[in-house]
Amino acid sequence: MNEMIARASAAQAKASDPAASVFVSANAGTGKTKLLTDRVLRLLLSGAPADGILCVTYTRAAAAEMRNRIFKRLANWATIPAKALGEDLENMGIVTPSQDIRRRARSLFAEILDNDDGPRVETVHSFCQSILRRFPIEAGVAPHVQLADDDEQSRLKAMARTNILYHPSPELAASVLLIAEAVSEGRADEIVNDFINRADGLESPDCLARIESHFRDDLDVVSTDNERDVLLARLDLIQDEKLRSVSAALQASGSKTQIDRGAKMDVWLAQTGDDRIAKLSFLVDALFSAGKARKILSNADLRETVPQIDMIQKQVIEIIKPLLSGQAAQICRDRTMALYRFGMAFNQEYSRLKTQRGLLDYNDLIIRTNSLLAASEAAQWVAWKLDNGIQHLLIDEAQDTSPAQWKLLRRLVDEFFDGEGANPYIASGATSLPRTMFAVGDFKQSIYSFQGADPLVMNQNRSELSNRAKAIQADFRDVPLSMSFRSASPILDLVNKTIPDLGGIDDFTIHEMARSGAGGFVELWPVVRGNDDFGAEIIAANQLARRVKSWIGNRRLPMGNLVGAGDILILLRKRGRFFELLLSALQIANVQVAGADRMQLAEQIEIQDLLALGDVMHLADDDLQLAAVLKSPLFGMSEDQLYKLAYDRGKASLMSRLMAHRGADGDLGKMADQLARWQSHAEYESVFGFFSFVLVDGGRQKFRDRLGRAVDESLDHFLNLAQNFALGGGVSLLEFLTSIRSSGGEVKRDMDASGTDEVRIMTIHGAKGLEAPIVILPDMLASRGKSEPVLPAADGSVHYWLPPSDLARPAFVEQAREAAATLRTEESNRLLYVAMTRARDGLVIGGWEKPHGVRRLDGS
Repeated sequence: MNEMIARASAAQAKASDPAASVFVSANAGTGKTKLLTDRVLRLLLSGAPADGILCVTYTRAAAAEMRNRIFKRLANWATIPAKALGEDLENMGIVTPSQDIRRRARSLFAEILDNDDGPRVETVHSFCQSILRRFPIEAGVAPHVQLADDDEQSRLKAMARTNILYHPSPELAASVLLIAEAVSEGRADEIVNDFINRADGLESPDCLARIESHFRDDLDVVSTDNERDVLLARLDLIQDEKLRSVSAALQASGSKTQIDRGAKMDVWLAQTGDDRIAKLSFLVDALFSAGKARKILSNADLRETVPQIDMIQKQVIEIIKPLLSGQAAQICRDRTMALYRFGMAFNQEYSRLKTQRGLLDYNDLIIRTNSLLAASEAAQWVAWKLDNGIQHLLIDEAQDTSPAQWKLLRRLVDEFFDGEGANPYIASGATSLPRTMFAVGDFKQSIYSFQGADPLVMNQNRSELSNRAKAIQADFRDVPLSMSFRSASPILDLVNKTIPDLGGIDDFTIHEMARSGAGGFVELWPVVRGNDDFGAEIIAANQLARRVKSWIGNRRLPMGNLVGAGDILILLRKRGRFFELLLSALQIANVQVAGADRMQLAEQIEIQDLLALGDVMHLADDDLQLAAVLKSPLFGMSEDQLYKLAYDRGKASLMSRLMAHRGADGDLGKMADQLARWQSHAEYESVFGFFSFVLVDGGRQKFRDRLGRAVDESLDHFLNLAQNFALGGGVSLLEFLTSIRSSGGEVKRDMDASGTDEVRIMTIHGAKGLEAPIVILPDMLASRGKSEPVLPAADGSVHYWLPPSDLARPAFVEQAREAAATLRTEESNRLLYVAMTRARDGLVIGGWEKPHGVRRLDGS
């Protein structure tokens, strides 16, 4: 064991060597944050200027954690005994630290405190923001430009959609009509939003021309003026008499299915000319099912009656299939073009609204900075200024870096391997260090494809950077880290046995165990099935809650301490009904639980009451919303009181009936007076001022009395959104209500459980970077998944809106579907790996099934 740990320490020392450029492949739990910290410290010890070091992290939390570690180590070095200092330096890989190194280690803390510019540890978006603020004129942005938060972005996107639909061009109106006719309104919103979030290049003026060229030149899918003639010529190839013999045999077979098929053939055979095109669906239904040719066309008796019955039908199928495939291809083209036209119009209006308000979103930061460094007239000047500032670049979570972010980082780091740019400080004698890059990532942990991450891009950049370094004979190292300091042996044994052969894992390195012999457990629970009284989800949630309740304060961890609520982390593949059922079951079982890691304000009952109150302030005659407000905790009106107030009022509004009681004694009088008081404040107060007054004027306490003090969190976040709305220039109450409902008002909670003793429930995506003594994966049977109407082409160049599933799919659609299915499976496998490696001492895997049959283990 000592030998294995020594080997792991040697690998860490090799990777933290400040004179080499390094790309680290780190298994989960191998200490990459410590490695990053060691790398920065060794750069500082070697004389690298603090303001020349840039470390790019994936999240702000990771940046804060790393900064804290750096400053804590430096502060410790300034005061610890000489022996302890020497040991710490040696543990980092510095063999026999010299007195000069020791003196520099002692002085670094004070030096860093005096340097406000470094070392810089920040997200790539924060870095871009600082660059754009430094070069606003060159970047073409306003000097006062601000970053729009999530809620502001949602509000502006809703405004952009409304604006382009209010005055559409004829072409856009036709595209909107096509979208509306294809799917329901709610489904259309989902498809459009999904497309806009995923499609690239919408800001390019030639985007639409590029898509049209793709269909025309690459796929040979074009609108044809002679489509009718082509269809008729194809259908004339069908031999009517042979098909009639098939139809007669089918209808005489006695089988309901075959009789129905034969009747549909007769309907089509009875048509002539253009009617055969119009009624083609009858023949299609007779020969195809769900877009594919029927597998069973006859039986033995039918083949005896008409020996060629199968051959005749197959000939007709082969005649029709290209028509259906061509029709599907044309539908795909028309739908895709409509989406791109809408997306371009939306993007243009959204950009205008942002510019008008001096705002940028996260995508803008990357796009603008890339453009600044690549295409602007001042690009060389900006690049020169940056190159002189950045001498050492460190990249955390390289597998989650998107292609656009890699392009940006490469603009910074490529100069490191270009002749004199590799070491501008050697000539001046400032330091003997060459300029270096360092990246740490793990292909197996790439799970953010929905944010643009692609682990293959990481591998491609690693290879290209290695080749550039070799070309100038620079020291470039590929260093694997395999020693896990997190998980117990049983957990890593399971990982080593189940993960290597899965797709999407790339080169798997066996996980070595630093905690060998420390105990631990893995449990695979039986699949939960429903019964006549309860569904499988409810039973699974209740069983899990009871099991967790029995563990707390009774079961012991390998180190001997009793399990506490804070030791348990429950990970789900996605939020949904099971998430809510599990949360409720734990609360009913009196288990301390932290709640959801994300909360949609618009889904909280107390926020819905406040939104309804806002509706009433905006439109006093909204009887339905007023009735909801009156029954809410804000007024507490009973069913009987509401019935008496609303009954037999004729054309009078509910508000007028209530206001007739102003100044009167009794409950209705008090309610009328309170509502009138709030109406007067709504007329002259800001949105924030109005809702603040409502909550101060008894509203918050009434919510607490009915729903408990847990409402404080959502109410405070709601007020914060109202305040931000005002700061962003919003003044309309209706606009605020619309923005909350359209965005959902998502609130992200920090689920790092340090200092808390509550069970945590979250998604696997949200748990990236976290760990816990016991991890439970209760829903690890793969869902059947809903169909995705928008998919990228196999080469990723275009996003298609797929044709209906009941049409024969053209080859390019099948390729897109197969490529997307492969990518989903591969990322699901990586998701399984991430989930399993969050566990330190215990791992539990379970699943529940619906009546349609057992689903396979997700990631297997």
